[in-house]
Amino acid sequence: MSDLVVLGLKVGYLALLWLFIAFVANVIRTDLFGRKVPAVELAQSSLEAATGGKQKLSRKASKQLPTVLKVTHGRQAGVTLSLGAGILIGRGTECQLILDDDYASTQHARIVLTGNGYQVEDLGSTNGTYLNNQRIVAPTAFGPADILRIGRTLMSVEK
Repeated sequence: MSDLVVLGLKVGYLALLWLFIAFVANVIRTDLFGRKVPAVELAQSSLEAATGGKQKLSRKASKQLPTVLKVTHGRQAGVTLSLGAGILIGRGTECQLILDDDYASTQHARIVLTGNGYQVEDLGSTNGTYLNNQRIVAPTAFGPADILRIGRTLMSVEK
């Protein structure tokens, strides 16, 4: 082979190597800094932080609200957790309900207290969050008659 062809192969190899390094660096950067947060979510979270994450409810409405989330089926069947102003559900250590479920994401879903009661919201999970066997795509009202499914884990709320 001529020296010019060998030089071209070396330069091509180095270019591919640098593209691979740039790709790996981009993946690491995305893992470290996460996704971009839309302005609407940012405004909502700052409003929740300013109000302490609590919504004002009438006495009658607050007495009718469920207070406990209970795991009814799955590896953690029987586990109960107080709802309070809301909880984060997933496999991550920052979650209030840590699921031992292979089909749950690190931060899978969130249950929040709103002015009308509790709502469940999918946090962009891979396998989805199901309320009464219907996949939810937006925050959805969640009450005592509803069954929440994350992976193979079933949950309900109780008073």
